[in-house]
Amino acid sequence: MIEAFLASIGYAGGVVVDKVVLSRYRLPVKRFIPLLFIWLAVITAILLPVFGHINLPLFESYKYIGLFVLMIVTALTWNSLYYRGIQDGEVHELEFIMMLTPITTIILSEIFLPGERNLSIFIAGMVASTALIASRFRHNHLQISKNTSVIVFAMLLSSAESIIIKLLLDSMSPVSLYFARTAVMAVVFLIMWRPKLLAMPAKCFAYTIISAAFGVLQMVLKFYGFAKLGVAETTMFLVLGPFLVYFFSAFYFKENIKKRDIIATIVVVAAIIYVSFFK
Repeated sequence: MIEAFLASIGYAGGVVVDKVVLSRYRLPVKRFIPLLFIWLAVITAILLPVFGHINLPLFESYKYIGLFVLMIVTALTWNSLYYRGIQDGEVHELEFIMMLTPITTIILSEIFLPGERNLSIFIAGMVASTALIASRFRHNHLQISKNTSVIVFAMLLSSAESIIIKLLLDSMSPVSLYFARTAVMAVVFLIMWRPKLLAMPAKCFAYTIISAAFGVLQMVLKFYGFAKLGVAETTMFLVLGPFLVYFFSAFYFKENIKKRDIIATIVVVAAIIYVSFFK
């Protein structure tokens, strides 16, 4: 339980830092993403001697090799689309991803992970996800642009990757899987875009390391949550992440916190408490 909660904090911190780097400093996405994934791999590598483990006989089967390749392709695609969304300032479309990813992930886990099916967790997860949608829904979310289909595709891929990761955790520890994921993605991004990594302000370089630290906190603990709690229950904890972003934004960017955000946060916390102690 604590892993999933800390993962939501890592998510919130990472989003705020990414927004500063990509929006305020206008660092090109094709320079930011490769550097970010290099640091994600480096920081995760520090954890490998203690937490790294791989079941080679199992992983070397066609099933797990195929799942790993599918995970990499899926992650490369949705990460590229996600960070472009942050930089381009398509706020209503980016919020669309944030709002619908949890509920989509919970539904997909119900369909593709029969071993995790639990009616109490499913209902609580749907309530928490619906509270998120209700708190942030605005009329402009109904506006359709030429990028909407791309953003929806990114959201679906992000949710689908969670299912793939859960299956791969049978063959790898969370730290090993995340290291392999980020290292391969860093190499692919470097080959694809050949970025000038050092051609950026020193502050951006430092912010990228901070963002990577939040990213490792979020994703490694998220993977541990998948392994211990399951995808649906972990995702429900991660619904707290967007609310933490709003509260951080209120403090850092001086944005107003609305009553509906407070009410929705209470609903999400109540759903988490119910699943944690009364399911």
